[in-house]
Amino acid sequence: MGVGVLTCLSLILGTSPAWAVQTHGSLEGMVVHQIGHLLFVFGMGYLLLRISRAQLKTSGWFEFRIFLYLIILWNLLTFSGHWLNEFIEKSKFIQSDGKTVAFSISSFADTWFYISRLDHFLLVPSFIFLILALRSWRGKK
Repeated sequence: MGVGVLTCLSLILGTSPAWAVQTHGSLEGMVVHQIGHLLFVFGMGYLLLRISRAQLKTSGWFEFRIFLYLIILWNLLTFSGHWLNEFIEKSKFIQSDGKTVAFSISSFADTWFYISRLDHFLLVPSFIFLILALRSWRGKK
């Protein structure tokens, strides 16, 4: 076997699982991640402002604006969820066989934290609107 095949096999067999939810480890990782969310919000907000000032009203721009609004909301929701995660008591997470099976809600902060875990309800529709915008622009010059 060649070196390339052995390298690929060692990379495939020697990896650990990448779960959907990953911790950032130290505080620095979370701070950088949160800064990324803020930069994303400002970037999308700036793009939204530029589109509004340019008064782009042709096909696809309405859908693209909805995409931008939803992605901004998603970033703000996710940012607040990450922040709340640092303050939620570990006893709120109900464990069974070493896995979290439920979450106990007793305050507004708990409710908002739980809602922030359902961020896909904003993220998936945002990408649907992006796809609709891109489809309407496809083939136009």
